Amino acid sequence: MNNMDKFNNKLTGINEMLSSIDKVYQQILAATNLPESTFITLFAIMELGEGCLQKDIAKKAYTNKKTINVAIKKLEQDGYIILKPQKYPNKQIFLTDAGRKYVEEKIMPIVEVENAVVANMTEDEFAVLNKTYKKYITIFKEQVDKFIGA
Repeated sequence: MNNMDKFNNKLTGINEMLSSIDKVYQQILAATNLPESTFITLFAIMELGEGCLQKDIAKKAYTNKKTINVAIKKLEQDGYIILKPQKYPNKQIFLTDAGRKYVEEKIMPIVEVENAVVANMTEDEFAVLNKTYKKYITIFKEQVDKFIGA
């Protein structure tokens, strides 16, 4: 069996779907001139609430702390967030007034697009999508853990 035989239509379909979603987000971010790491960070802060920690954002966004750290430093330099020291090395993250305005102008329109997508799905369609996607992610994580020996 050659390597191409190992790729099946299901795998190809999932990869195409995930790539399509990524491309749509890249279009949105390019149209709004918003760096991906900034979007991920601010979106996570909105979901987690102000006062969250960098490690919480990285976990929520399924990305590494270094990516989030770079975004946080830039957001702090730009005056969109402030960091309040907690038990070392943790710092709580809070939006400034400028940061809240930036979220309202840059992040919330994207959230509205996402909400419009969900609003155009029936409850059953969304439930099936959510359940199936969660199952896929769970199994994928299990297989990755086996692969890396975790």
